[in-house]
Amino acid sequence: MSHVVLVIASIVVLLPLLFVVFLSFKDIPGILGTPLSWPDVFHVENYPDAWNEGNIGQFLVNTIVVACVTVAAILAFSSLAAFVIARYRFKGNQLLYLFFVSGLALPIQIIALPIFILIKNLHLLNTLTSLVIVFASGGISYSVFILVNFMRTIPFELQEAAVMDGAGPLRIYWHIVLPLIRPALGIVAIFQFLSAWKEFFLPLLLVQDPSSMTVPVGILSFVGEHSTEWQLLLAGLVIISLPTLIGFLLVAKQFRRNLVGGGVKA
Repeated sequence: MSHVVLVIASIVVLLPLLFVVFLSFKDIPGILGTPLSWPDVFHVENYPDAWNEGNIGQFLVNTIVVACVTVAAILAFSSLAAFVIARYRFKGNQLLYLFFVSGLALPIQIIALPIFILIKNLHLLNTLTSLVIVFASGGISYSVFILVNFMRTIPFELQEAAVMDGAGPLRIYWHIVLPLIRPALGIVAIFQFLSAWKEFFLPLLLVQDPSSMTVPVGILSFVGEHSTEWQLLLAGLVIISLPTLIGFLLVAKQFRRNLVGGGVKA
């Protein structure tokens, strides 16, 4: 029974994606007039046309740079914050933890205007730096929540033994804690990378310069005020989906291992 449910769920998820790929090889009359019919001619040229006319290469580079730098910043700051919160007892410890995780309950739309004003006053509008700052700030709450709960499962005896051997906080963090939380770091990195990759609202708010756009916003160049180049839009959607799909296939085994490791620790 469970296999039947999985097959049905897979069909529900994959069918729309395969339909987009199918339509991306049609021309506009075929897409709008007979979307379900088999195309007489497969318009392979839709893909190079979408790549060249939509400046997709630049959008992909921008998105990869923003996502990678964001993930690096989040892992660095959130792991240090989680280490202090989870491994040391001090007055205000729980309050500090609540301060970080409170960001999970704050919809981005509520603080969109203050974010825009802040970025504008910093003269960072239309820059990739603005996206990295906002993405990293928004992702730290989730990351601290995951890492704190993971670090709390590490026996304190390990830390006490390291202290007796003369290890300081940074050495404990680098040589003991980080190696033990690699599964959690992997999960955080994957989710934060995908979150930065697919984010639409903030890039639309902060970036209007085509040279600094990311793929979710840049792909809208095919949508005009009076007409839409559907064949190029669909081909572009397939192209921008390939990097994340290929990346996930490459790390799928490690991702499953991290999930299992995280479940065992929890």
